[in-house]
Amino acid sequence: MAKESSQIEVEGLGIVTISHSNKARHISIRIKNGEIILVIPPFGSLSNALNFLESKRIWIQNALRRSAIRNANNTPTTYDEESEFKSLTFTLQIKRYEGLNFIVSLKEGILSILCPQSADIASENVQKLIKTTIVRTLRKEAQKVLPTRLKELAEKYGLKFNGCTVRDTKTRWGSCNGKKNISLNLYLMCLPQHLIDYVLIHELCHTVEMNHGPKFWALVDQITGRPHEAFRREMKNYHPGL
Repeated sequence: MAKESSQIEVEGLGIVTISHSNKARHISIRIKNGEIILVIPPFGSLSNALNFLESKRIWIQNALRRSAIRNANNTPTTYDEESEFKSLTFTLQIKRYEGLNFIVSLKEGILSILCPQSADIASENVQKLIKTTIVRTLRKEAQKVLPTRLKELAEKYGLKFNGCTVRDTKTRWGSCNGKKNISLNLYLMCLPQHLIDYVLIHELCHTVEMNHGPKFWALVDQITGRPHEAFRREMKNYHPGL
């Protein structure tokens, strides 16, 4: 348990909480909800701790960026007439009209939701209706697009899979089991085409290498023609879900 704490401002990092802990054995850094916490063990030197902090500056900055992305993804989105939402196959368009009922249609790449003028669009019930409509449409589109694209890529690169399902998950973009059955996340439809293909190729490579060892990544890099680290950096900007 920390016996005392204080705060200092470090140029380029902002406010840093200094926490002296009786249980700590080494100087360490924690990032919690965007806060930098510098933990110092008993009899530890503040000067040494600050030198350690400086040596980890790049790591801290990257960790803060990841924390900001996670916090943004965990903030519920409110959809209204000004909202911009675009998937691989459709764009969301919310409009008010004089009728009494909500009207939903998907035509020529536009998912249209007509809301009665009397409806409180920010209310929980209306937001639930809008999000349910988006997810239902994403699922239908994903079921049409993703298995077909998976088959195309498998045939192009001489890889084989047994089955493909589309699911709504919040943690993984895709998976492949030992029977070569591939599961794909419906929110892949919110990614650019080249990242969708990367995830599909990633799962197809698991039909050959059921691990993330050097041979697996070498196969991924060979097929995509690009280092997998570049794709993974891009993927960090996206999160499954609305």
